[in-house]
Amino acid sequence: MSEQVPPGLSSSPEPEQPSSGAPASPGAATAPSARQRSRPKRRPDESMTLLTAVTARPLDGGYEEAARRRAAGEEPKWTGRVAFVLSMALVLGLAVTLGVRDLTAPDEADQRVRQGLERNASESQERVDELRGRNRELSTEVEALANQALALADPSAAVQARNLAIRAGSMAVSGPGLKVEISPDQEAIAAGDTNARITAGDLRVIVSALWAGGAEAVSINSVRLSAKTSIRDVGGQIQVGFQPLASPFVVEAIGSQDSLELALAKGRAGDRIALLRGVLGADVRVRREGDLRLEPSTEVGSLDHAQPVPKDAVSTAHLQ
Repeated sequence: MSEQVPPGLSSSPEPEQPSSGAPASPGAATAPSARQRSRPKRRPDESMTLLTAVTARPLDGGYEEAARRRAAGEEPKWTGRVAFVLSMALVLGLAVTLGVRDLTAPDEADQRVRQGLERNASESQERVDELRGRNRELSTEVEALANQALALADPSAAVQARNLAIRAGSMAVSGPGLKVEISPDQEAIAAGDTNARITAGDLRVIVSALWAGGAEAVSINSVRLSAKTSIRDVGGQIQVGFQPLASPFVVEAIGSQDSLELALAKGRAGDRIALLRGVLGADVRVRREGDLRLEPSTEVGSLDHAQPVPKDAVSTAHLQ
């Protein structure tokens, strides 16, 4: 039984009829359309365009043009541009150099002000040193007059006051003792080695050892030490009291020379001196002196708050 095909439909596609109306023969090839005729023919290596360009033309166009000009003896186009860039760089460098020089050059007015301040500071320091020396002289005279008056009234009290003045550092003293000279390694300091500097801690260790060894009076660079004198680092300098000191540092101590030498040779002081000599390269010299003179301290002052404790109170405190 055969299937019925609706009208207008065919069970198999019919070939297109040519536009001329002539029937197409079954064995004839179909002619390409105008769209197909206008399409360019694809290259077989079209998918490898980048690889083909690299292998076919390895040089950039600019390099090829430069090679062609060089072969033809023509001057390159960039000569003028290079000369212009170099000229501009030279002008800019000169302008920057002049600007930096003008900015860093010291002003004459500022120099005059600085020189004036330095001169005033130097004169003030000289005046302070002069007044400090005069103060020591007057203090010595006052102490001498007071001792004379006290000796006339009570000789035993005069001896006690004299001993207390020596201990307090308010009286000039002289006698045998030791002199310790400490000089840092200047070459290492000039090379930037900050560890080669002598510090206040070094001087404190040596001074503490001298006090422990029985020193009766101690001074550093002619500055007498008292109970109120401090030794500290301030702004890269060593200050004893309120006086800045410069190297070499000279520590003088009056007392038993044997005991003082033994105190410097052992303990922390001995280790510190060995460190200064062996590691930091400092020159530390210790020698005996038969007659040292130490001026009185200018920082003794008066006691406003500390008061002596009665003897009965001291005895009671010891019993407790």
